Amino acid sequence: MSIRVRILILAALGVAFVGMRGLAPPRPSASGAFGHGPSIVLVHGLGSRAEHWLPTARLLARRHRVVLVDLPGHGLSEMPEPLTLEHAQQALDLALASEARVPCVLVGHSVGGLVAAAEALAHPERVRGLVLVETALKPQIVGAERAALLEALGRDYQGLVRSVYESFGRDSAQGAWLYEQVVKLDPAMVKPWIRLAVTTDLSGRASAFTVPMLVVLSARSWPDGEPWPTTAAALGYNGVPRLQSARIEDAGHFVMLDHPDVLARLIERFAAHPEPELVAGH
Repeated sequence: MSIRVRILILAALGVAFVGMRGLAPPRPSASGAFGHGPSIVLVHGLGSRAEHWLPTARLLARRHRVVLVDLPGHGLSEMPEPLTLEHAQQALDLALASEARVPCVLVGHSVGGLVAAAEALAHPERVRGLVLVETALKPQIVGAERAALLEALGRDYQGLVRSVYESFGRDSAQGAWLYEQVVKLDPAMVKPWIRLAVTTDLSGRASAFTVPMLVVLSARSWPDGEPWPTTAAALGYNGVPRLQSARIEDAGHFVMLDHPDVLARLIERFAAHPEPELVAGH
């Protein structure tokens, strides 16, 4: 399995699930909001928590109101039963309505990017611009390969998590640290997010995105020397009408941990001028 497949397919492997289950989509809690100006909303993703955004958020807060949102099942936010992309999107929509000044710039990392993308499709009036960090719009494995991956979750969960999370790191030390964080989580609560990640496909709706979009990828997800059209096709971005892209060197899957300053500059520049022709893509 390639590094890109591991990074972008298993985007939900490490989600921290805490809280009660309910039959209705829950109201997510904002972990924090600070700064003044137009709103930028940051949504975390795999094996992550809102605090991982703080280095980037502090830089953005010099000119913006920054809102950190817990996805369903994360932090103090309730976990819906069943977990669906629609329920997660509805919960995020409630957070935007209550905590952000809309329309906002909505930023999602990994599986948080899938939820943010679903929100932009459902309620474009709330989203001034969409930033997807290390997110694939379509599954990177299908058929027998996907079935084998899901079977491995029950047969060798820790082994699978170790191999994936060690590959997520910027280096071996960070990969080991990421694995240590994820292995503490309850596998029974992580698996619904894995299934969501490996079955969600928004690429068929690519042309329906009406908001400007910036895709930010590490060099591991956008291989050195690979033309952007090839990467876009692989990740499901073909057909997105107002799209630009950026590639960050020397970063693992957790770009906000590795280069918070570079990521903050990209987001801030995009927030100021979200149209593709006004922002350098690389």
